[in-house]
Amino acid sequence: MITICDTGPLVAYLNRNDPYHAWAVGLMKQVRVPMLVCEPVLTEAVYFLREDGLTVDPLFQLLERKAVRLEFDLSAHWPRIRTLMSRYRQMDLADASVVVMTELHARSQVLTIDRTDFSVYRRNDRQVIDFVAPGKGR
Repeated sequence: MITICDTGPLVAYLNRNDPYHAWAVGLMKQVRVPMLVCEPVLTEAVYFLREDGLTVDPLFQLLERKAVRLEFDLSAHWPRIRTLMSRYRQMDLADASVVVMTELHARSQVLTIDRTDFSVYRRNDRQVIDFVAPGKGR
């Protein structure tokens, strides 16, 4: 099973003050590495970490240690992202990229704190996305 990581779990893992920090730390100990990410997820993570006054170097260390791997070419997939973002009004570029990544990797799961949106999003237009989020069940 391939793990695709959304912004929230990365930020929670790297920020001790995040309300989901303990959840993210426990989760990261269980997932098979490398986790796949895309540039929009990294962009959001850098933004949120800096907003909280934290250094972003630990995020780059995850890339350096190959715990996280960048694996998405936005230039190749923007038409699909455009379609998804027109279908789901609440969807941002990071979420659209993550959904497309699940379409590229049939046996994948998404780590997210965004249970509400990932319960609605569909890969390949009709398929439920397998995701792990804090809260009730999966």
